[in-house]
Amino acid sequence: MTGMKKIFAALCSAVVLTGCSAEANLPASEVLNETTYTESSENYVMNNQYALSTVYNGEAYNEPFTSYTYDFSVYGSNYMITVTPDETTTGLTMTVEDNQFGFSTFNVTPPSGYMVMLPYTQQQASQVCTVIRSEDGTAPDLLKIDFYLSTFEDETLPYTVSRLYSILGNRLVEVEVYDTIGNSEFPDVDEDVFERMDYIPDSYLYHTEPDTFMPEPVVTADEDGTLRAKVITYKINYNDMTMRRGYEDITSVDNALYYGYAAHAIAGSIYQYFIATSLNVSDYENYVEIPDTNSETSQYFFKVDDPRFSTVEEFKSYVSRYFDSSLVNNMFLTAPQQYRDIDGALHTILGDGGMNPNLGKLTITDWVQDGSVITYHTKQETFDDNYVFTDYVDGGDFVIEITDSGFIVKEYRYPSL
Repeated sequence: MTGMKKIFAALCSAVVLTGCSAEANLPASEVLNETTYTESSENYVMNNQYALSTVYNGEAYNEPFTSYTYDFSVYGSNYMITVTPDETTTGLTMTVEDNQFGFSTFNVTPPSGYMVMLPYTQQQASQVCTVIRSEDGTAPDLLKIDFYLSTFEDETLPYTVSRLYSILGNRLVEVEVYDTIGNSEFPDVDEDVFERMDYIPDSYLYHTEPDTFMPEPVVTADEDGTLRAKVITYKINYNDMTMRRGYEDITSVDNALYYGYAAHAIAGSIYQYFIATSLNVSDYENYVEIPDTNSETSQYFFKVDDPRFSTVEEFKSYVSRYFDSSLVNNMFLTAPQQYRDIDGALHTILGDGGMNPNLGKLTITDWVQDGSVITYHTKQETFDDNYVFTDYVDGGDFVIEITDSGFIVKEYRYPSL
């Protein structure tokens, strides 16, 4: 009990939860000055075979992976971290050199049931870890290591998990992550109680605020079809390298930043059916061919297998719960994924709208509230043809109108177009 109180006391002094209001004209600097190169983007590069094959202008470096050295910065002090496989080849040994030529070592042992996925070749050596850089120098760089399941006996475990590391007191340390477990087990303690986590169960994290990371919001549907988004954040205290995992309250627009992320996730979960993937189709052998009157080609429609919708009108009514009528009409008329009633059943065209591989994570930079309408300004990562991060571009405005039942999207751009 004493230990749990000490954990709580340490975190209370170390971690400050930041509130986000719905005030108009919040400056971008109060939300996020520079979005870091995100882990999700790094994983995207790691999993893209074309990117791997074009490293070093196409020259082949097929020697086995031995080591890789990362430049690392902490408040202006520069370090080099060399990562090598440990003697068992299941973990990593990290050698840290400071700018005074001092050395220290740090061993990384994977969580139980997980392993480090070592690169197969030296060509892929940079992908053993991910450096999350502080572009303006106001926070230490972070080193992220992903671990992969070594056994699939427990189906409840996530396939990929991660840990974060950084320099504290001139030595490499693991960022200690704590989860809120409540105080029901400790009735004599008024405050929340925290439990140390063995790993971060989310491998795709990106900055939403200078001291806050967030995985992609999880969108689920109630029995009546109402969509809800769960937003988890990880708030880090750079002074002692502790991190607190928690849930953002997005029931009120007073938490405007994360309300915006939740609304954007819900919008994307619907819009994907018009640009990225169709509603579910089970029967791929039977289809209806519809000749295109404007060309010599035809469109091929397949029957939708989705218990929620049996007609275009039912699907359109559902989409109209979240999108403005003008957007809904445009989606059904011009989107690549078309829907049509044929022989009394809902049908769709298979395929996608062609995603842009040069676009990465989209981040909210600031917002303006005018009455019930909130306009979120965004920026988005871009990559060159070798999938190397290049810059940030305007990600477009995301505009919602707050209603009694939630929100209506008035302006939206699918982030991969």
